[in-house]
Amino acid sequence: MLTGVAGPASVLAVGTVVDDGSEDPLTESGSSPARKSPAKKAAAKKAAPRKPAAKKAAPGAAAKKSAAEKSPASKKGSRLDAAGELARSAPMSKYFNNARARARRMLEDPEALKRVADESYRSGASRSGPFAAVMDDFRTLVRLVVAYARGNYRDIPPDSLALVVAGLVYVVSPLDLVPDALPVIGYMDDAVVIGWVIKSVRQELDAFRAWEVGQ
Repeated sequence: MLTGVAGPASVLAVGTVVDDGSEDPLTESGSSPARKSPAKKAAAKKAAPRKPAAKKAAPGAAAKKSAAEKSPASKKGSRLDAAGELARSAPMSKYFNNARARARRMLEDPEALKRVADESYRSGASRSGPFAAVMDDFRTLVRLVVAYARGNYRDIPPDSLALVVAGLVYVVSPLDLVPDALPVIGYMDDAVVIGWVIKSVRQELDAFRAWEVGQ
């Protein structure tokens, strides 16, 4: 048995301090770390970053929102909606009734029919927007009236022809439901009227196109 070697109990006594709750554990350097004083703890708490407080709405936010609702874009949208609603009633308006009355008087006047056909074609050629959707059929209506005025095509009832001519009269007339001078919305009622006329004389329009193909 070797002598001079400390037993397990001796090693524990020399190298380890038993933590009985009364002392701080030793550090690697053999010294005990200093405990933070209450004053330092309070300072650390004070230095901790605070959460940003919720921003309160600016006093003028409600006023700005109200102003946005009344912006030029919203006004333009409401104006277009109002014009569209008005335009839908154009075929039943007094303006279209006046156009129909003029059209009936023109049926026996070939020169008057040629004039209204020429004027409406020139007026419609520069239009866009809603009128572009009916442009192809509109040009067919013009050709039909010209063919009738020249005596080349007569296979259409007088009432249907009067309706076609009334549509052309409405397009060239300066007096209609939505004034043509108004930008963007000025031709909305014209497009509605021509669309309604095309739907009303669709059978006669198709018959005229078939006749054109055979020429």
